[in-house]
Amino acid sequence: MDDFIGPLLAALFLGLTLYHGVRGVLARLRRRREQRELDETGVRAYGHVSRVHPLERSPHGHTVTVTVQGADGTRWEAVDSSGLGGYHVREGTPVSLVHSPADPRLIRVERAAHADPARGDYPVGPRRRPGDRPSLLVPLLPLVGVLVIGGVVLLAVRGGDSVVGVLVPGLFVVVGPCLIVGGVVAMARGRVRARRHTAETVGVVTDTWTQRKRRRSSNGPSRTIITHPFTVHFRAADGREVHRRYPVSTSSFRPALQQRVRIRHDPGHPAEFSVADLSAGDLFTGLTLMFIGTVFTLIGGFVGFVMARSAGL
Repeated sequence: MDDFIGPLLAALFLGLTLYHGVRGVLARLRRRREQRELDETGVRAYGHVSRVHPLERSPHGHTVTVTVQGADGTRWEAVDSSGLGGYHVREGTPVSLVHSPADPRLIRVERAAHADPARGDYPVGPRRRPGDRPSLLVPLLPLVGVLVIGGVVLLAVRGGDSVVGVLVPGLFVVVGPCLIVGGVVAMARGRVRARRHTAETVGVVTDTWTQRKRRRSSNGPSRTIITHPFTVHFRAADGREVHRRYPVSTSSFRPALQQRVRIRHDPGHPAEFSVADLSAGDLFTGLTLMFIGTVFTLIGGFVGFVMARSAGL
């Protein structure tokens, strides 16, 4: 009976991972299809924001309901759940958008008017070029990684110690360089962000909470990791407002509700910002990934070398 428990648990884990991964990929494919339809056949129209929905701790920003006025004078309401790139566009603000001719309720708000009419309007949403699609790498990479590791576990359970001795060092050698590359990318991204974020202002924490994640160790008891996510609102010098969940949360930085925090942002696109107290996060993450990747590579290479020598290779 015990011989079946290991493979059964591994298969259950892989099945659940595959299910959630496939759901993520299908959702991303649907968004790519909608974006392609709006890019290729979208009809330009104008309207105004009739309702700003609660933020609900979204990292993307507020969902908005827009009253659209078509070219023939008809009016209808449609919802844009993209978050508008994190911009807080107030009710009554005029916007320009594109909608699907087949389904007028499928819209994408593209520009919103400044509070000061003399400034005209500004683009909302993440920076994108015509033809850009939501990337499939985000849902695919974790899915592929878990499937690879799960496959190794299944082979190890079925093959015994001899298979474990071959697969585990090989897995360390493969994962190690990947972590090193990830660390280099994180540090490079931090440097690019620092060069872009040249404007400063003060933001206010509008919501904060505690998030707990349990992580199980293969050779020890599980431990609970506690982080403190938060949402922040600020106004740029030109009047544009940003309100969304900050993508980085740590166990050391625990802001209080209504706490004022220093914001650094791109003056041309304020929705791209960083909180000064967490600005070293990319550097720390990059160094951590590089260190772990180096250790993995050295351990995997050393164990593989010892095993090859013992096998007479």
